[in-house]
Amino acid sequence: MAHPLGHPEPAWIPVILGGRALILAGRAIFEYGVFGRVSLPRVIGALALVALTPAMAPAPPLAVATAAALILAGVAVADAARTRKLPSERPSPPG
Repeated sequence: MAHPLGHPEPAWIPVILGGRALILAGRAIFEYGVFGRVSLPRVIGALALVALTPAMAPAPPLAVATAAALILAGVAVADAARTRKLPSERPSPPG
């Protein structure tokens, strides 16, 4: 945090991107448990974060965090668009 434009430590990138991917995966599992479906934008966002990890090795920590924030914003916009198109759904757990 002292040098946001400096060279990142090797462990920072998986923590920055992997933590956000874990949040998206956890939310997708939660949605499956409550609604019986998985949100495609969350899965795509989590996979994008994981796929982006090797490419971000030379990038400064600020760029890595910005990329993660943009992916999360894309997931939020996709979910908001879906919510506007469809009516509210009732919980219906699988099984």
